Amino acid sequence: MGIGTWIITLSVELASIHPTRLELLRLRRRKAMAEGIIDILKKDLDALTVTLFDFVKEIPSLRSQIQESLREAYDLFIEAKMITGSRKIEEISLVAQPIDFDINVGTKSGVLGISLPTFQLAQEAAHILEPRFSILDTPAKLDESVLKTKIALSHIIKLAEIEASMREILDVMAVKKRQINRIQYKILPQLDAAIRYIELILEETERQDALRVRVLQRKRKERALKST
Repeated sequence: MGIGTWIITLSVELASIHPTRLELLRLRRRKAMAEGIIDILKKDLDALTVTLFDFVKEIPSLRSQIQESLREAYDLFIEAKMITGSRKIEEISLVAQPIDFDINVGTKSGVLGISLPTFQLAQEAAHILEPRFSILDTPAKLDESVLKTKIALSHIIKLAEIEASMREILDVMAVKKRQINRIQYKILPQLDAAIRYIELILEETERQDALRVRVLQRKRKERALKST
């Protein structure tokens, strides 16, 4: 039974309560269970928060690597253009093999068994690692520029994977926070009210029983006195 199902079964209405000691004991157990579930959910939130911040720490480095790779690719492209000339670069662009690629989306088990997405270049995109133009007819700077662009692409895919994983974790955190709030602000007050209701009924019953006992004892004494 999942935590969500347990939370539903913990709900209670005063109208359905039988004011007995057995029911009081049962409600106290349910309250202890609710408090235990809150502890579990809070520990889950702590684990999710730690993982989330681990992902957050990776983002600045990846963004910096992307910017650096793209800057180097652009600088190398400009150098190649200066060496070969704009017309030659345009001619190369017309005969270069186009790049068609796609992303394979998978999943992996993360913190608390959550399925986190994984992004990888599709198999059909493997050919982008091959030269798209004749190396002999083009300056080395252009080939280096292409290599830097491919490096930037790998970092971009990794960044997208991390951001998608963060969204998954944030969604799970939101669910757990709602569960905690429901227990703290709805179920526990219901249980406390039901427990107090039964305690008051039982206290009143005990007072009435004690009163009846005293009345019976007084009547016995009165009969005893009359018989003497």
